[in-house]
Amino acid sequence: MDHTKRTLNIFIKIACLVLLLFGIWICLGGAFLLLKYRYMGLFLSRSYIVLPVVLAVIGGVLLLIGGSLGCVLAHIDSSCLQALFVYFLIVVSCAMSSASALAYFHTGKLDVDLAPLKDVFQNYSGDPKDPDTRAVNALQSELQCCGVTNYTDWLETPWFNHSGKYEVPHSCCNNTFHNCTGTEYLPKLLYNKGCQTEFEDKLHLVLNVIMISSLGVILTLIFSAISMGHLMKHHAPQEYQILDQH
Repeated sequence: MDHTKRTLNIFIKIACLVLLLFGIWICLGGAFLLLKYRYMGLFLSRSYIVLPVVLAVIGGVLLLIGGSLGCVLAHIDSSCLQALFVYFLIVVSCAMSSASALAYFHTGKLDVDLAPLKDVFQNYSGDPKDPDTRAVNALQSELQCCGVTNYTDWLETPWFNHSGKYEVPHSCCNNTFHNCTGTEYLPKLLYNKGCQTEFEDKLHLVLNVIMISSLGVILTLIFSAISMGHLMKHHAPQEYQILDQH
């Protein structure tokens, strides 16, 4: 029996360490994406597309807590605390399952969610204080793209027609060409990919990572719960004594 308990303790520790790694990875990645969402939200028709990321971050925090508790409870011979830990794992599984389901739901309708992207480009004013301008410049620099489909989209924007400079925003300039001024007559110096396709691919990648990570987490949680349940079955039987009635 002692050998079985030691083996179960080792399994639980390994599973909890895996949960800790998942938690760190999900929390850091989710926090980074939420910071990026400050400007990306302008290009999305529905703000609740970030719900999978938010749920994943919440699940990541719970994973950090659960992984730490699991390592401790593996050494504590208390069936009550271990049972509470199993219930805690069920809660985490629900959060990660919800994040995965929402991510799957959004993967098939990103073209609808990205409908406002063209309007934001049309509202570009060149003013660095304008939210739309900052969002477009940040998107083009981050994704190394230019325009909605390509740089020629800028030729039809009010900003381009009113400026009279025959230049696209400098955020369209390929950073490998330091002499780029954004002129339309030198398109080879500009990014040749459109932002809509790049942004959609980036969102697909994020949602797929959430689904794959959630699957790995859920399998690890199930393994942890089963191991903890078997550990609870190997508690030493309590000795009962008849109280003296004198």
